[in-house]
Amino acid sequence: MSDERKHHPFGCSSWPFLWECSDFKSTPGSSSAAERGTRIHKYWEQLGKSEDLPKDYDFEEMACAQWALEALDELAQGADIEWELRVENDEPEYWGYADCVWQSDGTTLHVADGKSGQGNENQWVQLIGYAAAILKERTEITDVVLHFVYWDTKLIKTYEFSRAAVFNKVDELLHRIALGQRKVGVQCKYCAHYEGCPKTLDPLYRVWMTDWDAAWSDPDKLGALKDDLDFVAKMHDRVKDKLKELVDSGVEVPGIKVYMRPGASKVNPVKAYQALKDTVSLEDLLRCMKPDLKQLQALHQLRTGQQLEGDYIEPGKPIKVLKKSS
Repeated sequence: MSDERKHHPFGCSSWPFLWECSDFKSTPGSSSAAERGTRIHKYWEQLGKSEDLPKDYDFEEMACAQWALEALDELAQGADIEWELRVENDEPEYWGYADCVWQSDGTTLHVADGKSGQGNENQWVQLIGYAAAILKERTEITDVVLHFVYWDTKLIKTYEFSRAAVFNKVDELLHRIALGQRKVGVQCKYCAHYEGCPKTLDPLYRVWMTDWDAAWSDPDKLGALKDDLDFVAKMHDRVKDKLKELVDSGVEVPGIKVYMRPGASKVNPVKAYQALKDTVSLEDLLRCMKPDLKQLQALHQLRTGQQLEGDYIEPGKPIKVLKKSS
């Protein structure tokens, strides 16, 4: 998976969002979460193609890639896998790259995609686009199976379609876009029209008009208010990112003071032990370190294939978390 890969304006990765909102337009740029996903994708491909791995890989990320490869091998059942297959289509026009493609027999096509998190209910629309382009080249295919491999949640989702159904879904997407309907949803925070879309005025207006005295005593109103405030909070994040971008480019922003503070120092434990072993015992040095449990779990899994267990793991205190119920 190329780090410099370009994306088609009508690329399949935007299709799940266009399925919900016809005016969706993806935003440029990246995030730490997206960069992490790109690294795991790369490790996944390197493992699958038996390529050399970087020496400085992150244990937790590599463990995700290793699990994803094992899950893929189970799905493929020994079939030859095509990695990062470029697909192109003329009508509608788009191109892109399918993570993994194989055929389980002469007439069944499989397309698999690796993802962080747990995706969304319309994620399958992305792979419909890849499948449709491949079907036009492989006229012998009659059935299509789409797989999502979610390495963070260790989850696999599979969808099955006939050849005709794949093309019907593409037509349905184009029809939805032609209708021009807009809808507020998970896609909004990735959309270039987010702040100025008329649909975003609804939650903003509801928050502004909130009867707070009534809301504090009404669980239903509080729940709805939280949803609206969560939506508005994404706007706050986008404004902060834009301000940082302006400041970094040399633009003076009224009311914003910029200053530099020193970052937190980090210790290389291996070098520290080598330098201090004559005066500090290994036990004392370890007491000064804060082990990264996720990294340790991932390292143990990579080395042994087993989950990390032991009385040296002390459970933390439970934390209350608010989660949207289905």
